Amino acid sequence: MNFIKQKDQAILTAKKIWGRFSRLSLRDRSMVVGAIILVLILIANLGGSENISESTTSGVREVRVASIAELSSHSLPLSLLGTVTSRNEATIRAEASGKIVGVYKKLGDYAEAGAVIAEFENSTERAQLLQAQGAYEAAKAQQDIASINSGTTGTSLVEAKTQALNTIFSAYGALDDAIRTKTDPAFRNPQTREAKFLITISDAKLVITLEEKRIAIEEMLRARNEINKTLTTNSDLSTQLSTVESEARYIRDYLDDLNLALSRAIADTNASTGTIEGLKVSSGIARNTVSGTLSTVTISRNALSASTGAEQIANKNYNDQGSGSITDAGLKSALGNLRAAESRLAKTIVRSPISGTINSLSIKTGDFISPFTEIAVVSNNGALEVLAYATEDDAASLSVGNSVSLEKNVTGVITRIAPALDPRTKKIEVRIGITSGTGALINGQSVRANIKRINTKTTSSSKDIQIPISALKMTPTGALVFTVNTENLLESHIVTLGALLGNDIVITGGITRDMEIVIDARGLKEGMEVTVTK
Repeated sequence: MNFIKQKDQAILTAKKIWGRFSRLSLRDRSMVVGAIILVLILIANLGGSENISESTTSGVREVRVASIAELSSHSLPLSLLGTVTSRNEATIRAEASGKIVGVYKKLGDYAEAGAVIAEFENSTERAQLLQAQGAYEAAKAQQDIASINSGTTGTSLVEAKTQALNTIFSAYGALDDAIRTKTDPAFRNPQTREAKFLITISDAKLVITLEEKRIAIEEMLRARNEINKTLTTNSDLSTQLSTVESEARYIRDYLDDLNLALSRAIADTNASTGTIEGLKVSSGIARNTVSGTLSTVTISRNALSASTGAEQIANKNYNDQGSGSITDAGLKSALGNLRAAESRLAKTIVRSPISGTINSLSIKTGDFISPFTEIAVVSNNGALEVLAYATEDDAASLSVGNSVSLEKNVTGVITRIAPALDPRTKKIEVRIGITSGTGALINGQSVRANIKRINTKTTSSSKDIQIPISALKMTPTGALVFTVNTENLLESHIVTLGALLGNDIVITGGITRDMEIVIDARGLKEGMEVTVTK
């Protein structure tokens, strides 16, 4: 009973405090919040004091000092805690429910894009697909027969051949543009046997593959240009369409390799970050163009084959009754059933959407999985970056391209600064690309990033003195900072506090801009002997 009364009393007291706080003006609320923050700083300093004093009882404490002018102008590096992440990562979730009958990859394996990782029990889906394929083929044959007998085949064999010839010519133009115009800027001497990939990546094998494929494509384009000069509607266009289809697939695979290389690109003197991003856009457009060309060639080849078959059937005077509209409707219905069966089967086969290392695999053979359950995480561990978050005031002193020093002699540059606050952290996202030492990092680890500031604008007046909150020592008599005298002993200075600015605080009195103070006051006290580092 006493506990219940105490609990009710505590709730009533909290409601009274909140009621009084909500009636305060915005300025008074800010002062109350500021006071609470200062009390928390005092608690942190007292806690840190005990821990640090214990660790330094056997030796002289080492402290770091900086001038007030440096601290106020933000000329010192900004230190942020970040997380190493992959620039290319995919979380795979189940699209179907059922029993897992096969897991074909294990944790840590490398999976190519499209590689099968696992499979659900799908005997029913496979049987339905066979039925749908049979129904579609029967409907297609029925439509062909009805079209021939009704005299509405759509296009004659001559028209189909003309269309095929035009398709071959336009395909060559599209493939030539995709290679020589959109992606060749990534190479030196691309149209010779001395083609060299200009972009720096860590995968030497991939570079060799790209150079060999580019040389082969050049020979392919030249040969295709000569063949096209001799083609007419009397040529074996079906064979030529098949050849062009194979050439387009080869170029599409080459562009996939090029996109992979660009995703791992490291900005340097050979290619800047802007150049690399431009090449990524051009390469992506080229890949889409080639995919569209491949579809056009396939459609043209199928149309030519259908027209040839229709011509043969018409010559045999094959008669049968049928209505074009009925057979068209039947064919569409059969095609819809086929696509639905293919989709159902595809959802039972778990494939990797990207090429990368399997960093998480949460299933095993025999498990029963529900839809949307996480199955695996695939990441490109060779293309890492650091994800950090900065306050609004700190972000104002950063810009894309700033150099960054990380742990284990790893270096990098800022590649992106978010234009708005992250709704979860209420801070601004900063992405750091790695320029050297990638091998020393592990995907998922936490690292400390020291970022060189370029833009030193702040939200306060240029005459204000700003110092890190960590430089303050809160005592019962007030806030103070420490300086080091000529005998390496600490001297304290009482200061007057102003507004809070992110991780900094404005000082309105007690120190001058030409003083040098200790930037981490935890565990310190006046008269303590220290060793100074800058």
